[in-house]
Amino acid sequence: MSEFSIGLISCGNMGKSLAQQAVTIDGARLACCCDIDADKAQAAASQFESDFCTSNDELFARDDIDGVIIAAPNFLHKDITVAASQAGKHVLCEKPMALSKADCQAMIDATNAAGVKLMIGQVLRYNPPYVWIDELFKSGEMGEPFSMQVTRQGGGWTGGTYDAPWRRKKETCGGPLYEINQHEIDFMRCIMGNVASVAALTGNFVSQDEFDYEDTATVLMGFESGGQGCLLGGHSALLGRYDGKIYATKGTLYFSAATGQVEYVIKGQEAKTVPNSEITGYEAGVRREVREWMEACLNNTEPPIPGEEGRANVEIAEAADISAREGRIVQLPM
Repeated sequence: MSEFSIGLISCGNMGKSLAQQAVTIDGARLACCCDIDADKAQAAASQFESDFCTSNDELFARDDIDGVIIAAPNFLHKDITVAASQAGKHVLCEKPMALSKADCQAMIDATNAAGVKLMIGQVLRYNPPYVWIDELFKSGEMGEPFSMQVTRQGGGWTGGTYDAPWRRKKETCGGPLYEINQHEIDFMRCIMGNVASVAALTGNFVSQDEFDYEDTATVLMGFESGGQGCLLGGHSALLGRYDGKIYATKGTLYFSAATGQVEYVIKGQEAKTVPNSEITGYEAGVRREVREWMEACLNNTEPPIPGEEGRANVEIAEAADISAREGRIVQLPM
């Protein structure tokens, strides 16, 4: 692989996670770490043996940077992507792609106009057991999926690894359907296909003093295939839970982070239980997304998770906001 020189924008937990995997990829070079907090930028640069700066403009001005990884707060994704594109840099942008469909489209338009690649970091697609589940359904053995329910409910941000002031405001974070549940929305689309309608109820029941957005979101999705989906997400659980159910014409599958296993049955066969510990052989998800982005840039091919995919996920979250606020079903595309 030819050398690909990367600039990292934002050196928090997610940025460093991406950088840690990037430097393990043959041909990748982390050239510069950028953060408005000079201490964070310098610490990351020391860890990864790169240069550092505190200005995106300074990073974009460097001729030796081929592409940038954007791990900045959600509300900044659009503006940084547009500026990076105008500077001729390829972009790998963390999820959520942006906080509105319109901003997502602006990012797509900017990268297309500049002739650079845009990939969105929907890493759950690559992580076991979800990648294994997706492959099982893509094989056709389970038949056509017609109903899917996913619950991902946890607690709040206070004192946690990812606690930050911007994550406590709707304006900068977007709420759980953007900051957290973009993963589940994306996974449900991988299994069920594109969404045609959205109905949602949201509310803040226990977290009014912690952040200014909903701590509970119940989202119903009607898929173009005629299938049905339900997502329960948020931050209101004292005992967190992550699990799901998928019903298909030839099989049924349950997964649970609590039990650490996948249970499934295919019509005419015995039910099987597969511990997550036995779902192995997959490249680390974060490493794979960085590698595939690099390969798309170097080979001038379409990234496997292009901007259109990120836009579709954001549109569902935005439609859920509208539905909950206005008390109506929202038809897609908006």
